[in-house]
Amino acid sequence: MAYRQPYDPDALPRFAEPDRPGATSSSTQPPPPRQEKPTPPLPPQTRPSASSYGHPSPPPTGGQRPPAHNRPPASSRPPPTPGPEGSASDPTLLPLFRAVDKDGTGQLSEKELSAALVNGDWTAFDTQTIRMMIRMFDSDRSGTIGFDEFCGLWSFLASWRTLFDRFDVDRSGNISLDEFNDALVAFRYRLSPPFVELLFRTYDKRQEGVMSFDLFVQACISLKRMTDVFKKYDDDRDGYITLSFEDFLSEILKQLK
Repeated sequence: MAYRQPYDPDALPRFAEPDRPGATSSSTQPPPPRQEKPTPPLPPQTRPSASSYGHPSPPPTGGQRPPAHNRPPASSRPPPTPGPEGSASDPTLLPLFRAVDKDGTGQLSEKELSAALVNGDWTAFDTQTIRMMIRMFDSDRSGTIGFDEFCGLWSFLASWRTLFDRFDVDRSGNISLDEFNDALVAFRYRLSPPFVELLFRTYDKRQEGVMSFDLFVQACISLKRMTDVFKKYDDDRDGYITLSFEDFLSEILKQLK
């Protein structure tokens, strides 16, 4: 998702993850100002294959592009990476923050943050999603969330909620497998149906055949992170990488932090 493509209002929030201090990746740099008014995206089935990873563009005039490492063209390639979305403190959130800050420390623990975040059907956020949010927004690495960090987190989830509602076409309050596939297509992924189903089942942690808001966010962010790991090694952007066993294990361990 660091392969830049034209603006798409269906894409992930401009910053799928908040900016991290000291980050040097191009995925954390704001895009240049746009000079034109964006146009609505085409329906997934009518989007030109040239802008879709997994559907290679026609070769340039004068010959075919030789496949890298004598391999066939990639069946799936990473889409562009959105960048982070900052937000100022919102005083309207202070009453909520104080209500869940039970010990009055001005910092929300994992348990306290869990009390503030619920899905549309009032079910609690998955514990892993809560921990993911704390790791993403705990800028001082205290293991807790202060008010300013909470405001950033709230704004971030509001952006995701807009996307969730867009793809929840039947207004069920959950994302079905078909809706999840439509979301990935809109995010410029081109993945095989078996893999999309595997990803969906992995994050359908309640085994209900649907994905709640918190698990949808968790799945998309996890996919984005895995994509970023792949991109780091895919220098020629051909959809293939060569990785040593220890490098592979190191990248897996980093994702578990």
